[in-house]
Amino acid sequence: RESFPVPSAICSGKREKCVIEKENNFKQPGERYRSWPPDRQERSLNRLVGGFSEPRITQELRTIWISYWIQCDKSLGQKLATRLNVKPSI
Repeated sequence: RESFPVPSAICSGKREKCVIEKENNFKQPGERYRSWPPDRQERSLNRLVGGFSEPRITQELRTIWISYWIQCDKSLGQKLATRLNVKPSI
């Protein structure tokens, strides 16, 4: 029979029922992208396209990442999808 360590510290307190707000992990990167001047946005887009064009990146991974970028900024995700010839999943 396998035994597991039992912690010596006793946890005490009161449980409360509360609503936990859902995280939006895409809001901040989208706001950051939109705050950049158009030339910087274009440079960023070109770097992403270059990275996703690597032969070792599968079509499935491209599609997943484009769906993430669409959640950050719709126009960025659509531009990525167009340049990479990928149909967005969202």
